[in-house]
Formats: sequence, C-alpha cells, structure tokens
Amino acid sequence: MRWALLSLGMLAACSSWGGKGEDEDQAPPEPVTVVQTQVVTVGDVADRLLTSATIEAAASADITAQATGTVVSIAKDVGDHVRRGELLAVIDNVQLDAGAERADAEVANLLARVAEAETLHTRGAVSSRELEDLKYQLSTARSSQREADRGRGTLRLTAPFDGVVAARDLHVGELTSPARVAFTVVDPSELRIRARLPERDVSRVKIGQIASLTGAYDASGTATAHVTRMAPVIDATSGTFEVVLTLDPTQTTLRPGQFVSVDIEVDKHTGVVVVPKDAVLRDRGQPVVYLVADAPAEAVHTDESKKDDAKKDEPKKDDAKDESEPPGPRWVAKRTEVQTGLGDPDRIEITGGLAAGARIVVVGQSNLKDGARIREPVVDAAVPATPPAPTAATENP
Repeated sequence: MRWALLSLGMLAACSSWGGKGEDEDQAPPEPVTVVQTQVVTVGDVADRLLTSATIEAAASADITAQATGTVVSIAKDVGDHVRRGELLAVIDNVQLDAGAERADAEVANLLARVAEAETLHTRGAVSSRELEDLKYQLSTARSSQREADRGRGTLRLTAPFDGVVAARDLHVGELTSPARVAFTVVDPSELRIRARLPERDVSRVKIGQIASLTGAYDASGTATAHVTRMAPVIDATSGTFEVVLTLDPTQTTLRPGQFVSVDIEVDKHTGVVVVPKDAVLRDRGQPVVYLVADAPAEAVHTDESKKDDAKKDEPKKDDAKDESEPPGPRWVAKRTEVQTGLGDPDRIEITGGLAAGARIVVVGQSNLKDGARIREPVVDAAVPATPPAPTAATENP
C-alpha cells in the first residue's frame, strides 16, 4: 500500500511539472523600438571640396637697403598705409658720399679731355673716332654722377606700391645691410589663396566656382572667394594640382598669412528631395531608408485583445504599475530602397524611391528590420508638486 501511494504521488507531480499553463500558450508580444522620425522635405544640396590653405597678398614686397649704412630716421611703422614712392626710412652711408665725389671727379676729367680733343681735332691731330669715344665716356660718367647725386650722403627707402606696412625690422642708430629685410609692404585690397587639391578632383573644379573661407582658429572669421586660376599640369610628386582663389575685395575679416579652411562648391542642385545623411543606411551596397507606415489593422486588434485578456487574468493590486504601451499612433518600419545623388556633410539628395511628404526614421534606424514595430518617445509634462497646506499652530490656553 505504501509503495502504491508513493507511485501515485510521483505521477501527479510529473503531470503538474510537465503541463503548460495558459500564459505559455501565448507568444510574447513583439517589442516596440523607440525612434525619432522626420518628414521628407524639398531643399538644396551642394557637392563640396574641402581643403586648407594660407591667405596671401597678391602684391607683397620685401624692401632692403641697397648699401650698408646707419639708420638715421624711420618714417613708417607696422600698420601704416603708404603710397607708391612714399618715404619709409633714411640711411646714412659714407660710401655714397665717396662714390659721388669720384663721379664728380670723373666727369670733370672727361670734360677737360673732350675739350682738348676737340682743339686737337680741328688741327688734325686727333681723329674723329677718338673724339667720339671720349664723348661717349663723358656721357656715361654723367649718368653715374646723377645716380650718385640722388643718394649723396643718404639712402632713402621708399614704398614700391600703394599698400600697408606689414613688417619692420629696422631701428634708428643700427647698422643695416643689403642682406637684411628692412620693411615688408603688402597690398590688402587683393588677397588670394593657393590651394592644392588631389588629382581625382581636377575635372570637378572650374573657373568661377564659389568657395567659403573660415578661419581655422576663429570660426567667426568668414569670407567668400572665387576660383580664378588653375594649374594646367599635375604635380607628379604629390599627385595634386594648384588652384588659385581670389577673395572678395570688400571683406575685412581675413588677413594675409591667416590659415583658413576652404570649402569649394563644385556642384549644386536646388528644389530636390533631401533627407538627413545619417538616415540613409547601406545594405549590401544598396542605400535604404526606413519609411514610417501605419501598423496593419489586424495587428492592432490582436494587440488590444491580448491587453484585454491580460487585464482580466491579472490580479487587482493597488500598487500595480501600468506597463501598457503609451498612447499614440502605432507604426511599423518599412524598408525602402532609394537612389541617391549629391550629398554634403549634413544632407543627401534622393533621386528615386522616396517622395517629399513621407515620414522616415532618422534616429534608431540602425537596429530596425522590415516590419518592426516603432513609436516615438512620449514626453510627459512635468507636474509641479503641490506643497501641503500649512497647519495652524495650536496655542496653549
């Protein structure tokens, strides 16, 4: 009898463990992915080339003294505007005085010899050729005399063109020489950039294209430039070609010597369908987006039925949390293949497969699959807590 009862208990236990409850017959609900969506719009998109370069002045000159001397005075300093021929500095040079004196002596000597030769020529003692040679020597000596007289005692440094003094390496009382740059004068009215681009882009760059310039260390410094020249050859060593861009002459924010980022617009499409660049995924080389579509009516009905059944079977508890899906539209993600066109760092052109006005997933699309359930996050309005009303104090009689 004892063994019979033990056997019946074991059979009952096995039956209880091996059975399936009512909840196990139902498959778990499909998860809902929280995403961000956006309506597809029409806009402009441009194809750009990015590089970096240094701004330079089209007219720039380093001015040096033509002879060694002592600086007597300085007329212009850094930042001063100068006109062509305007005095920059005066240098005293004793050698110039000696040179002028030698030129004067040479002219006086030749004048006397020419006068004597003319007298002898009338007598037939000097030939006409010898007289002409002496006159030629006199003419050359007078040219040297005039040149020496202009710098007699002093050496004047002057501006070669209208511009601004960009640098001065000269001080009163010091000795300077031709090997030393005394001044640097630039013309800020015409600035340019010499940029180098890869050989693969040579067919994309054209004369007249617009470029945007931004200071590398100051993003507030911007300007516009145009492609004005292109090198006709490719540098075989670096595999690049040179492009010259001229800055807008009215700009005043960028200066010569400044390092800037160059953004050349090589093509532009206006009034086309555009989407955020990150919204386009690559699936085996094919660009795809996830289109937002309404969930099928059957799926919505099934979800509602499951929720109603779950609520019936769920024991009533005052502390139970509501884990139901937040209210709002029920969507599914539809995998859609598209064709793309031009693109910039932020947006990309859609040339086929998608029309303006459609809603697509722009955040969270990387983990989606075709037909996946999606929804946007629900932001609850913050309700300020109401402080309890103060209780009146009870006074002791």
